Amino acid sequence: MQNKHLFGAMGEGFNILINRKSGTVLTMGEPAVEAAITASEIPVAELCLSEPDDMQANLERLSQKPQRLLIGGGDGTIRETAKYLSTRKKAFGVLPFGTMNLLALDLGFTSLAQALDAYANGTCEEAMDAGFVNGEIFLCCASIGTMPQASVYREANRMTNKLLLLPQMFLFVADNMARHRRERIVVEADGKMTRYRTPAVVVSANRFADSEKLTESNFKRVSLSGGELAAYIFSTKSPAGHIRLLWRLIFGHWLKDPDLIERTGPRFRIWSQHHRPLVSIDGEVMKLKSPLEFTLKPDFVHLLMPVPEASS
Repeated sequence: MQNKHLFGAMGEGFNILINRKSGTVLTMGEPAVEAAITASEIPVAELCLSEPDDMQANLERLSQKPQRLLIGGGDGTIRETAKYLSTRKKAFGVLPFGTMNLLALDLGFTSLAQALDAYANGTCEEAMDAGFVNGEIFLCCASIGTMPQASVYREANRMTNKLLLLPQMFLFVADNMARHRRERIVVEADGKMTRYRTPAVVVSANRFADSEKLTESNFKRVSLSGGELAAYIFSTKSPAGHIRLLWRLIFGHWLKDPDLIERTGPRFRIWSQHHRPLVSIDGEVMKLKSPLEFTLKPDFVHLLMPVPEASS
């Protein structure tokens, strides 16, 4: 299938590049996506719905144009964009088109319409920190243990109805945590090595903020430029503990769980009992060699941020 390019009036508009195989496009359909963009007040120079294999070529082409650039896709698509554009100091904006949309939620976007309206109001440029694990960039978080296994399970059941998939995912994750609760890891931070038994470890670029309301994201960070990594080590040991933590991950206050260990620092080295553990990097799963070297580059990625509307 060919990529689709729609051109509007040139000038101060946006070039919008969307992964046409992202979850939102597949759910809404391309005509509905195009209609939503047309119905918004955002000025468009070019709208490109790209095949995944052509995303890199289209990104290279559009990044050379003077118009502001918006990228539509999941966190994996945004990660690949940042990998390319960060070395060129090119800023880009984020449209939520994936499953989790963690970075979009950090920016305050809960829907496509909201993001489009926000960018239409005006933009500014800000820099955010980027994490790295064995040289692989991540903008949100990287994890080992249950989380990458859950990502594999989700991808294998991508076409399952969401109402059925959510309880199935919950049971899968709870079972995986129970079976792997005795997995051994060693964490080196500040020159000190500590051993843990844990089914899951998540390392984020800057700390997560505790959620106070059901309407808030449970994975929104305190800052995108705080200059630190945060490691979250799950130490649940009983079925009740697994269920309690999972419940809090869904409904909030997971950072206050008694079986969650949080450590912060500029770098971590983590040894897994597996030679090449599965690692989920902004939702993309790959095998990396242990030990896992986590580092942070402050202000490494340039983002287009919406200008807040002036209060009347």
